Amino acid sequence: MERRGQASLLLHEEVLLSKDFSAPRILLGDFNEWTRGKATQLLSEHFQSAEAKPVRPVVGRAKKMRSYPGFMPVLHLDHIYYDDALKLKTFRLHRSRKALVASDHLPLVACFELA
Repeated sequence: MERRGQASLLLHEEVLLSKDFSAPRILLGDFNEWTRGKATQLLSEHFQSAEAKPVRPVVGRAKKMRSYPGFMPVLHLDHIYYDDALKLKTFRLHRSRKALVASDHLPLVACFELA
């Protein structure tokens, strides 16, 4: 299924927009979008984007948090979205030997506090 269809399914009242959620939500992963595509646009209507918020410390903002491929990242495929009930404190790209062995993507690391 194409990305916009997947994002639409995620943004359904039986999934991410369920009234049953009583705690803040964080949605993260490889969205396979390195431009502001339809999935990014749809998710941004309901969630904050970690990449869009200026926080300290931020590592890699000049490179738009390029996380793929891990050994020499050129694409920004991984994203973190979160509820307004959370405040993003730090956001960074983690680069280590173990991270490079663990996945073909570099991990994004974010710390939050309740707003």
